[in-house]
Amino acid sequence: MKLVDQLGSDGVDAGRLDDSWRRQPDTPVYAADFNAEGVRRAWAEASRKRPPEFQATGKSPGRYAKPA
Repeated sequence: MKLVDQLGSDGVDAGRLDDSWRRQPDTPVYAADFNAEGVRRAWAEASRKRPPEFQATGKSPGRYAKPA
């Protein structure tokens, strides 16, 4: 965070990996231009619910019936 601050940006701790859904497509913060407080507010408004086009299916990349 110190480096980010030295570069003139506001750093925001993005939390743990299991909270990464808060930064995915179709969330309030995705591709948005917020300051640090705006990012925190958008993350608080985010919902885990994803539209069908963002949900994994049996045909999603990386899903295999058996190892190669």
